[in-house]
Amino acid sequence: MKATAQPSLSMETIRDIVIPIPEISEQEEIVNTLDVLLDKEDQNKRNVEMILEQIEKIKKSILAKAFRGELGMNNPKEENATELLCQMLDD
Repeated sequence: MKATAQPSLSMETIRDIVIPIPEISEQEEIVNTLDVLLDKEDQNKRNVEMILEQIEKIKKSILAKAFRGELGMNNPKEENATELLCQMLDD
């Protein structure tokens, strides 16, 4: 860099920079590794989406049971089912 008010690089300096490039075999290995990781990421994303869909179905099922009066309390020390339902719907 030259000593000016704003740092800059000359084209000469830029042309002199050596950028190491891996051999083709190593590049191919890097691409293969990235492909595997991206495939795993896609699969994980699909799994999360399926789980979120299942959670929504469970919420709807609980809500339907609540409206039919089918939610009961097994333990009187536990929170009221209505309060639990409200908490769940707020999340």
